[in-house]
Amino acid sequence: MTVVEDFARHLKQLHTRAGAPSVRQLSTRTGYGKSTISEAFAGRRLPTWPLVEKLAEALDADKDEVREQWAAAKGRPAAAAPVADWLTSVRTDVPDLVTGRTLEETCAAAVTAPERSLHQSWEVLRVGALQISNAYYGDAPGDWSSNIVATYGRAEQDGWLPAGARDVANAVHYHYVGSRAHPPELPSTSALLQIAVLAYRLAWQAHDRITAKDTSS
Repeated sequence: MTVVEDFARHLKQLHTRAGAPSVRQLSTRTGYGKSTISEAFAGRRLPTWPLVEKLAEALDADKDEVREQWAAAKGRPAAAAPVADWLTSVRTDVPDLVTGRTLEETCAAAVTAPERSLHQSWEVLRVGALQISNAYYGDAPGDWSSNIVATYGRAEQDGWLPAGARDVANAVHYHYVGSRAHPPELPSTSALLQIAVLAYRLAWQAHDRITAKDTSS
C-alpha cells in the first residue's frame, strides 16, 4: 500500500465514522465537484490540503489530526508504506478469540485430522467476523457462511482492514464449503497449513484493529 493509498484509507475511515454521507452531500458541504471528491477517496493521488480541510470539516473530523496525516503523506516518498506487523510477526494464538485451539494445534491437525484443521481455521475467521461486526457496525453477520466473507469484504471496503482481507476469507470459505460436501473435498496437507496461517493472520489483523480502536476511543 502506498502512502497515498494509506491516506485515502484514513479518509474512508473518517467517512464511515461520519455516517457515510453521499458524494453529492459532501460536494454540497465542501463546494468541490463530485468527481473531485471521489478522486480524493480513490487513493490515486494525494488531494490538496484545501480540499482535505473542507472534507475534514464536512466529516466532523479533527482538522489538526487530519493535517498531520496529510503532511506525513506529503512529506514521504510515494513508495510502499511500512509492512504491517501482522504480516511479519510470529504468534501462537489469537488473543481474546475463544476458538479452542492455537495455530500450532491447527497446523498439527492438518496432518492427523484435516477436517478438524480446516474447520478450526474457519472458526477463527467466523469469530473474528463477529467481533468486527460488533465493533464497527453494531450488528452481527447473517446466518450463512458467505456472510462471514461479506463482513471481511465490508471492513476492507470501509478501510478497517487491508486490501486482500476479503480474498483471504473467501479462499478459506471455498475450502470450508468443500469439506462439507459428500464426500468431503479436502485440500492437501500443505494447502491446509497455508489456509491455517492465512486465517489466523487475518484474525490477528482484525483483533489488532479492534484493540487499537478501543484504545483510542
